[in-house]
Amino acid sequence: MSYVLINKRSIILYFLMVSSILLIGRLTINPGMIRNLLFLSLFLVMLGLALYYRERIIGLMIVYLAFMGFFRRALIPIAGWSGFDPLLIIGPGLTVILALLLLWERKNNPSIMKESPDKLMNILFVFGCFQVLNPLSGGPVAGLIASMYILVPWLWFYLAFYKFNRSSIKSMMNIIQVIGTVIAVYGIYQTFFGILPFEMAWVNISGYAALYLAEDTVRAFGTFASAQEFVYFIMLTCMIAFARIFTDENKFMHISISVLTFSAVFFGGSRTIIFFMFAAMLVILMLVSRNIIGRIIITSFSILAMSLLWFILPRINPAWFGVAEPIIEHVVAGLTDPLSEELTGIGHLERFADGMMSIFSNPIGYGIASITKAADKLSGSTAMSTEVDISNMIVALGVGGIIYSLVIFFTIYKTITLVNITKRMEYLAVLAVFVGSLGQWINGGFYLVPIIIWAFAGWIHKEYKEVRGDKRAFSSS
Repeated sequence: MSYVLINKRSIILYFLMVSSILLIGRLTINPGMIRNLLFLSLFLVMLGLALYYRERIIGLMIVYLAFMGFFRRALIPIAGWSGFDPLLIIGPGLTVILALLLLWERKNNPSIMKESPDKLMNILFVFGCFQVLNPLSGGPVAGLIASMYILVPWLWFYLAFYKFNRSSIKSMMNIIQVIGTVIAVYGIYQTFFGILPFEMAWVNISGYAALYLAEDTVRAFGTFASAQEFVYFIMLTCMIAFARIFTDENKFMHISISVLTFSAVFFGGSRTIIFFMFAAMLVILMLVSRNIIGRIIITSFSILAMSLLWFILPRINPAWFGVAEPIIEHVVAGLTDPLSEELTGIGHLERFADGMMSIFSNPIGYGIASITKAADKLSGSTAMSTEVDISNMIVALGVGGIIYSLVIFFTIYKTITLVNITKRMEYLAVLAVFVGSLGQWINGGFYLVPIIIWAFAGWIHKEYKEVRGDKRAFSSS
């Protein structure tokens, strides 16, 4: 029976690959169809692989989504630019198909685990589905586009809960480390040697003003569609490598990757993320210590190191870094005086506070499209993003945002519990990722990072139930 099933899948895979080759030959006749050509051929091939390998295609999706922005920009000289690029929907489309296949398997195969995920997560997902139709965010079309930023990552929570194991997570981490290191090097190259001509064309076409730190200085964005997702993906790489220093044998390699990726984040011009990276490192250092005395020593040493860093930072001369001078000046000023009236720190806090207070003016929320790019493109209004996921979810889901906050809290609680039970590398790395990405577990402009975070979250919930042997886990009772 299994041979017949595999044979059928192979036939489907071969058919889709041949079909994609025929489409390539047909569509290359018209250069204006190149983006559609690539979409159809890539989607058919990846669909065949998804039908054959199912959720294990996550590795290929990580690679594709990590380099998607680069290849979309590389097409500008021959195919122009389009804000509604079909290449954007390959990842979400495959995710929905995998979720439907999982639903079908659970319904028809009694051997699949019937245990339900966290009830709070189920409620949150239902909230999000209803908010697709919220008329306050521009209607169902805008909501459907917004779902690729919100609902698709949450689908990976369920895929990971039912299908992932430690081997799956370790494979994901290996892939992230490899491509994250490559992209970090490319980001540093962009900082010191400039961006390529077709990338500059994209900057000019898209009007991406936030990239400019000075009149002639564009911050690095690597291979991603935004500088922010670039630094957050590199942060994931750094956090995974840092956690593996304490558990893997090849410590020199992980130390090297940690230093390289942290440097890429620093030269990427971000400031808030550096604070959370330090916080994540401190948490890991405290948890790998096996006694209270060790944790006290680590905490004291960390406070001393941070004080020394604050003493050294203002004495750094940005001119030492040549063309990166505006970036270094931007980062140093933000870290040493984050609430200065000349900087954006106060503005970030005000947007966060306004977002949290919106629950009193509109407890049902403005819909998931209100905090994503879909608001700008379709609804005729400006996105109401507060730049922090918790306040964003309050804006989008109203009271559902409170449930979102609880899901995050209990996920981190469960991860810390697992780390305390066993110091496995995967738990430490996931915890470092969770802490380092606080405030950005969901982002209305990210294509890849939320998928990784929520896949990790789904796996953690599964592991918690298995390790504790408690089918009614704390947040599910």
